[in-house]
Amino acid sequence: MNYSLTGILGAALGLAFLSQTAVAETANDLAQSPRSAMLAQTCAGCHGTQGYLQNSAFMPLAGMPTTQFVTAMKSFANGSRPSTVMGPLAKAFSEDEIKAMAAYFAQFPKNEAQ
Repeated sequence: MNYSLTGILGAALGLAFLSQTAVAETANDLAQSPRSAMLAQTCAGCHGTQGYLQNSAFMPLAGMPTTQFVTAMKSFANGSRPSTVMGPLAKAFSEDEIKAMAAYFAQFPKNEAQ
């Protein structure tokens, strides 16, 4: 698979600038928080803005149930779901950051409004 160098670099830079502090929030607050949006933008290079993409080579994230997103990220991080790019990326996120991204993507409908 070819990965966009811009997408990979954007993900790395996004991780470098994120705060490691966690804030207790409701699921809706978490989904709407600027922190969640910033974390989720590290995914945009491959998965599209707000999880919508025009390329079927990558999994769309918009509308993905939070438990499915969290499970996938944990599986990438622990190696039980092999991947060249996602393993190292998933390992870089804390559990709270993964939950924040899951809430962000879950708030959008599966299909982007045309």
